[in-house]
Amino acid sequence: MKRLLLPLIALLCFYGSSVFVTFLPLDIISSDRVLVPHFLIIFILLMSVYYHNTTAVLYGFIFGFLYDSFYTEVLGVYLFIFPFVTFLTSRIMKVLNNNWIVTSIVILLNVSLLEFIVYEINFLIGKTDWDIAAFADLRLWPTLVLNAAFIIIFSYPLKQLLLKLEKERLED
Repeated sequence: MKRLLLPLIALLCFYGSSVFVTFLPLDIISSDRVLVPHFLIIFILLMSVYYHNTTAVLYGFIFGFLYDSFYTEVLGVYLFIFPFVTFLTSRIMKVLNNNWIVTSIVILLNVSLLEFIVYEINFLIGKTDWDIAAFADLRLWPTLVLNAAFIIIFSYPLKQLLLKLEKERLED
């Protein structure tokens, strides 16, 4: 059962993001704003910090492909961005102090990098006509606030679970 725990949490984050968007009352915020929950990549990034980096990168490839298949029209974007930001996070965290604030900031920076790369690709292929200021105002900042709230609420329990699973993985 313990081997199924990580894939189950990843699937829960994968589907939880779309369920969250479905039930999010947009009239509370502004209808112009675009909130993109990146619960899955946050979980994978936490995995790269507190669990096993190679496993996290593998999850990045698998779930990046699934994300492309289910949510985007352009295949391959998330397939390569998810593992890239996962690898980048693990390398950055090897250099920096591994406390909650630093980890949260690094994860949010990588979520913003992910958003910026996706924006640039969509801009290059003509899927969006927003300039960079509109992108930052209408999508990037609301997305970062939403994902920061997710990190504040769920990072500690996920950290504890991942550290426990890592300890058991090393003992086996």
